Amino acid sequence: MKRRQHRPSLLQRLLGTLVVSLTLVALLLGAGGAWLINGIVEQTSDSLLAASARAIAETLAVEDGDISLDLPPWSLGMLENTERDNIYYSVRRDAELITGYPDLAVAPASTLNLDHAVFRYDHYRGQTVRVAVVSRRLPRINGIVAVEVAETLQSRHELSDRMLVGLASLEAVFVLTAGFLVWPAVRWSLRPITRLQAQMAARSGQDTVFDKLPLDRVPAELVGLVQGFNTLIETVEHSVRGVRRFTADASHQMRTPLAILRTHLAVLKRHPPQSEAGRRSLDDIVQATERLQNLLTGLLALARAEGSGPGRENATTDLLAVARAVRAEQSKAAKRAGVRLDIDPGSTTVVAAADEVLVTEILTNLVDNAIRYNRESGRVVLSVGETIERAVLQVEDDGPGVPDADLERIFERFHRLSRDQGQAGSGLGLSIVRSLADRLGADVIASSGSDAKGLRVRILFPLLPGAAASVLASQPAEG
Repeated sequence: MKRRQHRPSLLQRLLGTLVVSLTLVALLLGAGGAWLINGIVEQTSDSLLAASARAIAETLAVEDGDISLDLPPWSLGMLENTERDNIYYSVRRDAELITGYPDLAVAPASTLNLDHAVFRYDHYRGQTVRVAVVSRRLPRINGIVAVEVAETLQSRHELSDRMLVGLASLEAVFVLTAGFLVWPAVRWSLRPITRLQAQMAARSGQDTVFDKLPLDRVPAELVGLVQGFNTLIETVEHSVRGVRRFTADASHQMRTPLAILRTHLAVLKRHPPQSEAGRRSLDDIVQATERLQNLLTGLLALARAEGSGPGRENATTDLLAVARAVRAEQSKAAKRAGVRLDIDPGSTTVVAAADEVLVTEILTNLVDNAIRYNRESGRVVLSVGETIERAVLQVEDDGPGVPDADLERIFERFHRLSRDQGQAGSGLGLSIVRSLADRLGADVIASSGSDAKGLRVRILFPLLPGAAASVLASQPAEG
């Protein structure tokens, strides 16, 4: 049995993160709350303990040179509580006991303060006690009279425990409630992702519609994802349309040569190859085969051009070196056609921001087109130069040229001038040039040649960064 693959869940990840975070916050609040509760309980209890000691100190008096006091019952009664804490007291002048528990520890003289009560923890009769000391100076009495009131800690501990239990209960309710509320909150927060997923899934089932996803209601965090998806949709649409164009063009353009092949093969069945009709059929078959080969080569090259990317990033090309290489490669074809192929001696070394392979393909198609449709004893000239902003690669011939009305149409697929219908070719060479130039961000400009003769095609490439500044600096200043 195939084990089901476990996929991480974004919902579970968010829920787990939020619950853990809330639990940590609750623990931190609990620790802070416990510290605050202990402080409040101690401060409140110390206030009552100090008040009891002051109440006793207020009754101190001097009669006939002796210290007297009237111990009011309420002074110790204010410390009574349900936990029945034990209360102890003593009144001393320096180390001399005046009244109270004699074994209650004497407060060190250095800790006494006449302005406010002093507190300390101590052990008395096997228990920890909290002691408040209030000091007074009496007239005609040497030394300091200290009133000590001690209390056991059961009440304080009980009050702190009750408050801590209440705090823990509230935190537990908070965490549980937050946990229940986080679930629908997270699902609601993830609704844009769910909606986006549905929109993407809907497009995956469409064969002919490549609508981009709208960005107006997309959360900021998902804009990059949607833009990437839209770019992918655009790329797929471009590829699909290219395949469809290729299929339509191939089926339409291949119909004629295939029909010719079928017709002449049928003729060969009836007539031997040595007969006149057989030889004519064989010649037509060879021509149809060559035409079919040229057509397939052109269609495949155009498909590659339209489906290729913009070329290698940060690629650079020496246009003059490319021109020399293409001239050497096409020189035999030019010689067979009786055409002279030259490079303008005024050409200079120019480095363009373009892929060398694609630039070579562009120039090869331009030169092939100029040779193929030139006149006998014609001339094709390659030149390389630059302007302030662009690198220029130019191919010019002195053939019959192209009427102004057809200068833009010559870059259309399968467009051929009426006078060229009898010549070999597929009508795709300049379409390939335009497609490759678009991939490189270059411009293609066609015009009549010098003295209104022939055809001139200029390709304007982006200059290598920094080259434009050097061109501008090299120009003479106007004055």
